[in-house]
Amino acid sequence: MIGNLKGKVINIDDKSIIIEVGDSQSGVGYELLLPLSFLLKLKLEDIISIPVHTHVREDQITLFGFENNNEKDLFKKLTSVSGVGPKSALTMLSIATPNTIIRAIESGSADNFPKTPGIGKKTLEKMILDLRGKFDHVAFENDTDEMKNAKLALETLGYNTRDISSALSNLHPELSMNDFIKEGLKILSGK
Repeated sequence: MIGNLKGKVINIDDKSIIIEVGDSQSGVGYELLLPLSFLLKLKLEDIISIPVHTHVREDQITLFGFENNNEKDLFKKLTSVSGVGPKSALTMLSIATPNTIIRAIESGSADNFPKTPGIGKKTLEKMILDLRGKFDHVAFENDTDEMKNAKLALETLGYNTRDISSALSNLHPELSMNDFIKEGLKILSGK
C-alpha cells in the first residue's frame, strides 16, 4: 500500500494531479484524486509530500491524496461507514472542511451536514450513528483560543469532550472564555 508520496506536480486537472516521484529521467508519475479545496492550492512544478490512501478493488487501484494526515484519517473514517464510498467521501471533503464534517457528526443531526451529491439522509444518519464520539481528541482548527480554553476548563470540571464540543458548537465564536464557560454550563447542566 502507498501511504505517502513526495515529488513534483506535473499535471493538474479538475479532480486529480499527477505527481512525479524520482527524477524526470526515471521517475514514476502517480495519479491522485484530491479534495477540491486542496487541489485549488496546488500549482504545476510544486514539490509536495502528500499523505495517500490506496483504495483497492477487484478491477482497479485508486490513489487518494490529502492535505494532511487528519484529512486522510477523516476520509478513512467516512469510508468505513456502510454506503459511503471513497468518491462520496472525497466529494464531501471537497464541499466542506474536515472541521465542518466533524461538527456535523458530533451535533447528531443530519440537517447540519453540507448537501453532498450521492449521500442521502439515511446515510448521514448512519454516519452519525457509526462515527459520533470517535473524534474526542480532535482539536478544531477554527476554534478560537477563548473556546479552546473554555473547553479545557469544562473538561477540568468533569464533562466529557464530546458533550462539551456539542454544547459549544452552536455558540457565537466571538464570545469570551467566561461567556463560553457560562453558556456551556447552562447547556451541559440542562438549564
